[in-house]
Amino acid sequence: MYLDRRRPPITWPNGARIAIIPCVAFETWPPDLGTPETTQNEDRPPVPKNSLFRRDLCSVTDREFGERVGVFRMLDIFAQEGIHTSFFLNAINLERCPEACKAIQEAGHELASENYIHDYSFMKTFEQEHEDLRKTVRLFEQKAGQRPVGYLSTGVRPSNNTPEIIAEEGYEYWMDPQHEEIPYTLRVKGKKLVVMSYLRYLNDYSTMKSVERIPQNLLSVWKDTFDQLYLEGETYPSMMAWGLHPFLSGRPYRAKVLREFIRYAKGHPGVWFARCQDVARWWKDHYSESWVEEWPNIRM
Repeated sequence: MYLDRRRPPITWPNGARIAIIPCVAFETWPPDLGTPETTQNEDRPPVPKNSLFRRDLCSVTDREFGERVGVFRMLDIFAQEGIHTSFFLNAINLERCPEACKAIQEAGHELASENYIHDYSFMKTFEQEHEDLRKTVRLFEQKAGQRPVGYLSTGVRPSNNTPEIIAEEGYEYWMDPQHEEIPYTLRVKGKKLVVMSYLRYLNDYSTMKSVERIPQNLLSVWKDTFDQLYLEGETYPSMMAWGLHPFLSGRPYRAKVLREFIRYAKGHPGVWFARCQDVARWWKDHYSESWVEEWPNIRM
């Protein structure tokens, strides 16, 4: 099924014109980070292949800033601004950063999941990816006392197997597809997922390298996106969900921009700051059968 007509409008709680979800990807990277062999996205060239020391410790400690400092700064901002959102964890953080994960949970944010550690589904067989997700779900049950209901792939790069695996593991919603602005129901081998788009082009990763956007550029993109969707939301409500990373948006000059955007959006009536699970459950309660597609619903 390839959609070539506009879907009918939906309604958010209290007649909101837009749902906003500043998602946080709370991630931990595998041991190849900072090496010449890494598949991870880095902001400078790797150390030479003939280097006597194989890891760029600056890259490693740059990411660790998110675990040690950035996540707590972001939690402070959300608390001060009175909003709750969704944190997508690599499950290893439940073991490595238990106090941060507990703080996220106690503050009323959603603990959703990526996979176990920040490696990529496109490097795995069906069985390897499935076992990774089983391990992830088990850790959530053991360490957080709950199963994750939402899934986002590392790097927003799912495999062709991902929707079948997460549906089998009991996830309720999936954030990877980029082709929508409102949710829909996806049938996968007799099970259902709510699909929502984690808008990659709004991601703070686009400020990571000096040749890309500076945070003020990204703030303009956020505001322009909000303004257009808010205008359309008078007759066609939609949603704005995107990614933030503690090692990036937890830096002071980026955190200032995040706060400014939150206050800008809060200055408009009819704005619903939500968690992904709230949006997914609203959809399931009110629209589950109104727009249903069958996997695969993309050009494979």
